[in-house]
Amino acid sequence: MTKSPLTGFCSACGTAGATNHYHGENLQKIELCKECYDQYLAKEMVQYWKDHIEEEKRRSGK
Repeated sequence: MTKSPLTGFCSACGTAGATNHYHGENLQKIELCKECYDQYLAKEMVQYWKDHIEEEKRRSGK
């Protein structure tokens, strides 16, 4: 979940500017700029679908 933008340092790239807090691994909050958040979300979604496809393969026995 996000809160309203704040000025801080992105925990991924270290740049100062507008950031938001997001839930990272182990539900720890991480502060990310928009560009790093987009990359973070893309990686999470790719992993989600890989896991989903593997689960479907296990269920169907293929």
